[in-house]
Amino acid sequence: MPTHSLTRGWQRNSDVETKRQDITADGEITAEIAVPDSSTDLQATVGIDVSEIKSLYLLSTQDVTIETNDGSSADDTIALKAGIPLIWENVSGYYDNPLSTDVTDLYITNASGSDATVTLRVLQDVTP
Repeated sequence: MPTHSLTRGWQRNSDVETKRQDITADGEITAEIAVPDSSTDLQATVGIDVSEIKSLYLLSTQDVTIETNDGSSADDTIALKAGIPLIWENVSGYYDNPLSTDVTDLYITNASGSDATVTLRVLQDVTP
């Protein structure tokens, strides 16, 4: 079974706090999506069942906008910042899943001035 290990930390001078959280499910979606500069609504098919997500990880090498299911009337819009991952997991309950409905396709816009690579990692249960 696939496992995502999430490590979160904080540091100030010699004060260090680090916590690791392992999350397991029976299915995983992984993708490295090349997004050329000046791309508008580059389509990437993914197939995410929002009710079964255990963890979600998105990272981009450049600032990009990700829309779900439709590039013009998206269900969800995520402004992903370069080098700063969006990490969500279903255990802590600190905030809602950034995906509000099942996702068939991502539509990615890159106006950063450079080509981008978007990394997607989704851990989800695939068997009822």
